[in-house]
Amino acid sequence: MPQCYFLAVCAGSSVDQHSNNVTLFNLVEHIGVPPGAPPPPKGIIPLEIHAYFHLTPEEISQPFEMRFVMVASSGLETPSEVFTHKSVSHRYRCRTMGLPFPPVVGQYELAVDIRRAGSASFHRQRTLWPVTIVEADRRPKVTH
Repeated sequence: MPQCYFLAVCAGSSVDQHSNNVTLFNLVEHIGVPPGAPPPPKGIIPLEIHAYFHLTPEEISQPFEMRFVMVASSGLETPSEVFTHKSVSHRYRCRTMGLPFPPVVGQYELAVDIRRAGSASFHRQRTLWPVTIVEADRRPKVTH
């Protein structure tokens, strides 16, 4: 099974054409939402998720499926849709747009679940990213 060695959430990123290095902009660990606001469209927060993997020689060119899961300390889990990937080298990186929006505010850890393509059960990776979702305070109206 491919092993995730890096996981991050950010507002944007850039890949250098010459070196193939990635720059992440505005890493996100805290999200404020307006009180009583409806969930975002399609239930995803428009942020980038970056996940980097090591693969063994046997795993190269073999399809695998992955999903991202927001996990609360209560055990509540909010998964993303499932994505299929296949790597042609021993390292693989992916950038996915859309952080799953959980039904309640609180402390979460973003996790990565992986399975062989067509397999029934996912395996949770050890690499996690902390995300806190809070209701933003309403600011008083400025009167001067």
